[in-house]
Amino acid sequence: MKIVVLGNQDEVIGFSLAGVDILEIQDDEDFVKKMSKVLSQDDIGIIVVVDRYFNIFQEKFSENIRKKAVPAVVFIPSIDGIYIKKDIKGFLAGVLGIRF
Repeated sequence: MKIVVLGNQDEVIGFSLAGVDILEIQDDEDFVKKMSKVLSQDDIGIIVVVDRYFNIFQEKFSENIRKKAVPAVVFIPSIDGIYIKKDIKGFLAGVLGIRF
């Protein structure tokens, strides 16, 4: 199973350096197109999306995957922190239970 990260170039570059598959998103329409493609692939286990696209995801895709265990969709803070107000370091530390 693969992990795929969707976001703009600045948000996904670190994941690509770690060997994770990335999809750079240009705008809302591009997100819908690429998310549809990712959801149709059987070899993807986790989809990581920056929180900027949360509302679009809820509107277009949440009902389709609500009852499926795979793929799991995880939202992370975007650079502008629209919904998740922590930076990515603080967010991951909280998820992993690490204190700085």
